[in-house]
Amino acid sequence: MDTIKELFYGNIHPFERDVPKDSEVDKLNQLIIRHTVTLKATLNEQEMQTVEKLKDALTEQSSLSECEGFINGFQLGVRLMAESLYGGE
Repeated sequence: MDTIKELFYGNIHPFERDVPKDSEVDKLNQLIIRHTVTLKATLNEQEMQTVEKLKDALTEQSSLSECEGFINGFQLGVRLMAESLYGGE
C-alpha cells in the first residue's frame, strides 16, 4: 500500500514516536518526573491544581509547536521536491 493510503487508513501516526531508553529525551523526561514528585510533596491542594493547569498548558503549547513544525517540514519537503522535479520557482 502506498504512503498516502497508509496515512488515510490511519496506519501512519506522525505525531507518535517511541522515546529510546537513555536518550536525551528520556533523560529529560526522568528529570521532569523527579522534579514534579519533589514539588508535589511541598504543595497544598490549591497549589497542586495551579501546577497541573500549568503542566496542561505547557503540554498544549508543545503539541501546537510540534504540529507547526511538522507542517513547516512537510511544506519544505514538498517545495524541495517540486523544485527538483520542475526546477526554479
